Amino acid sequence: MTGSLMEDVTDLASVSGEKNGSKRFLDSLLSDARRVSCIIIPHSRPTIDKNDINAVTKVLASGMIAQGEKVKEFEDAVSRFVGTKYAVAVSSGTSALHLALLGLGVGPKDEVLMPSYVCSSPYFAATQTGAVPKIVDIDLKDLNVDAAAAKRLVSSKTKTVVVPHMFGNPAQIEDLLALGVPLIEDCAQSLGAKYRKREVGSFGEASVFSFYATKMITTGEGGMILTNKRDVFERVQDLRDYDKKLLKPVKYNYKMTDFQAALGLSQLEKLQKFIERREKIASTYSESFSDCKCEIPDMTPEKSSAFYRYVIMLDKLTTVQERSKQNGVMCERPVNMPLHKYLPSFKCPHSERAFKRALSIPIYPSLTEDEIEYVVVSLRQALRNDKMT
Repeated sequence: MTGSLMEDVTDLASVSGEKNGSKRFLDSLLSDARRVSCIIIPHSRPTIDKNDINAVTKVLASGMIAQGEKVKEFEDAVSRFVGTKYAVAVSSGTSALHLALLGLGVGPKDEVLMPSYVCSSPYFAATQTGAVPKIVDIDLKDLNVDAAAAKRLVSSKTKTVVVPHMFGNPAQIEDLLALGVPLIEDCAQSLGAKYRKREVGSFGEASVFSFYATKMITTGEGGMILTNKRDVFERVQDLRDYDKKLLKPVKYNYKMTDFQAALGLSQLEKLQKFIERREKIASTYSESFSDCKCEIPDMTPEKSSAFYRYVIMLDKLTTVQERSKQNGVMCERPVNMPLHKYLPSFKCPHSERAFKRALSIPIYPSLTEDEIEYVVVSLRQALRNDKMT
């Protein structure tokens, strides 16, 4: 443990003892340096309990482990939660986006607008259809696609706009709907988030979800397409698997299994508690970092974030990231590489700025109170050193 971290623990112990009743843990850091040196807090981890394990075990014991009734039950549960008529469960978020594009009739030479500051999934899904990705800059206020920038790229060839709700924070849906182009909401990080008290995923022509290991809820791997359009639903459902069907159009093997769906159903029951826990952690972080040299998330009244990520903006990102790592707290860039980095014909200065300054710190339901306190101590120390360099 460095001397500066010890000093910050001392400073924070007196404050936290009054505000959060956490002096016991912080005192233990002071008295046991070995404990601190062994702490590793991962950037992400799944939240699995005995009920989840029992749900999966029950399905495995039944012998029906492929796509079956549990998948249908999971589809119905998610569509009810979000507020759409139809749902199709698939093998991943990327396969969900691929089928959603096909369901909307996207094909060769069509243009698909998508933000630069996002993972590569929308790009791969669009190119799999033969479409042409058009890369849009973001709004730095919420790190979501900028509707004004998208408007400048809309053409007669534009078939759809992929709208990720980044880090659980809803995009400006009303401005994007005003473009007059069908939207596919990418809710991979935002199940449970709301825009004007309405669930995200219920606004677009279609929406897609991911249930990867560390998403809002998990099925290990998995995804889902939601829509209110019956023709889109029927097309997507037909494309999901190829067994006992004609060879044309091309079909895929994108099915989810019943034991995955059983895990998803068990997780969905806990989603609201997961979100409440994330909100509580985010509130602690916002209070703790309010006097630090960084920008913390700023929510607008019409949005209710799911806080999939807690992203701060700072100037010396790599320095703070490395110092946090040395203290056992794994912080990451929330987007590995913006799309405009691969496609230099698109100029996205806001995405470039976010890439250079955005840092995601651990936030997930299974974080303990002790771990949260330690994240705060570590980050405050790293940010304080940042002021001195």
